[in-house]
Amino acid sequence: MRGVLREVKTVKARNCVARISLIILVLVTAIPVVGSGAESVRRPKGIILFIGDGMGINQLRSAAIYSRQILNKPLVIDSIGTIGMTTTFSADSEITDSAAASTALYSGHKVNNGVINILPDGRQVFNIGHAAKKAGFSVGVISTTRLTHATPAALYSRSPHRDDENFIADQLPEFEPDVAMAGGLAYFIPRTREGSKRKDDKDLIEVMKSKGYRYVTSGSDLKAVDPSATRKLLGLFALSHMAYELDRVNVPELANQPDLASMTMVALSILERNPRGFFLMVEAGRIDHACHGHDIKASIYDTLALDEAVRRVLEHQKTHADVLVLVTADHETGGLGLGTGTEYTLDIAALRPIKNSLEYLHRRILKQPGDLDSILKSGGFDLNDKERALVSKYAPGQSPDAVPELSAYKEKIKQYVFSWIHYALGLIESDRARIGWTGFVHTAQPVVTYAVGPGEEEFSGYYDNTDIAKKMAKLLGLILDPPASDSKKAP
Repeated sequence: MRGVLREVKTVKARNCVARISLIILVLVTAIPVVGSGAESVRRPKGIILFIGDGMGINQLRSAAIYSRQILNKPLVIDSIGTIGMTTTFSADSEITDSAAASTALYSGHKVNNGVINILPDGRQVFNIGHAAKKAGFSVGVISTTRLTHATPAALYSRSPHRDDENFIADQLPEFEPDVAMAGGLAYFIPRTREGSKRKDDKDLIEVMKSKGYRYVTSGSDLKAVDPSATRKLLGLFALSHMAYELDRVNVPELANQPDLASMTMVALSILERNPRGFFLMVEAGRIDHACHGHDIKASIYDTLALDEAVRRVLEHQKTHADVLVLVTADHETGGLGLGTGTEYTLDIAALRPIKNSLEYLHRRILKQPGDLDSILKSGGFDLNDKERALVSKYAPGQSPDAVPELSAYKEKIKQYVFSWIHYALGLIESDRARIGWTGFVHTAQPVVTYAVGPGEEEFSGYYDNTDIAKKMAKLLGLILDPPASDSKKAP
């Protein structure tokens, strides 16, 4: 009898093990993988690619120091454990511009500076956006720059000249992203409308509406959007670029522009409803502009806005583990150095009183030059005698190319520094913080790429920006079609 009982228990145990093994097998085979064997990785349902335009390691580090010292909290991006170093050169220069860099990030191909999604031999390239649309995925594009600016434009357009923003805007309705939010309204409204930059009577807003888009123009509009009832969303929140975050939080008339985190979360709520999958690009575009003009405080605040958007997404990821989050940059801008001279000192906390971007102060002062002192004080610049002497050296509105200190740069300097007061305040700001800059343009520094989520291990190590597109396509199970000649019209 005891032998029979032992045999019954053994059979039950074997059956139990078999059931458990079957359950494990079902669970394991239910997880999509890329590759085979030991190299297999989980496949994400969607990817969110954050791009800090111009955001080098020192742009991140200065924001982290400010956040820790002034706001008493760490930078969330610094908590991401999987990190890679990424090179950024273009097809014709060791120093890329944003058009070539974003083309590489989305398509895996090198193009010349100033060109969007067209190879040096004239062939048109297909990127992650095209592949996602072809596979039935949802696609979103968000930026704090104009929607027609290089980084957002490279996801949906092709152009031999990045500055042909009317031509680029025309391609948005053709590409038809599920969500598009940014500045740049001027390129979507007919020439008869105030503020328009178009040379024709096209009303691309009405074209988008006819395709089923809900259209929003403010932060309050965006808050009223019900993602569960919204299939397509277009948001244009400024005629040109959206406000610097520093101004958005301190200037009442700019407060109704949405922040990057709000745009990101609304877009994510719409895109993730697609069972096939999604791709979302989110650009903090004005970090670059701040660094071109040597405005460290504006750079820090736009980096913090990006960090907040990442924080919100990582919170969301806790209950949506099938989303891969990437944070990278297209290039570094300005050659930012944390520390100058012969002293081992850095004083990022000295920037605390500053309330406005240098660009905003420049505009106010040129409108009201007689109120220079009061405008500077209200913006957080309470000048000492040395700083006052510097500001008074030339007229506030003096063109930078006419200033002896900047004359060697000729006309080009006006792309980045708008007046003497703009330049002088940048010098004061940098001196107070004990930081420096190597120039006014981009640099060849590699940038840092962070990854968290299914497939994150693909992004550790040292690789080129073209590899990011290939890695994303592989993880999403998408095919990046080969370049096409002009005779094969690309979608």
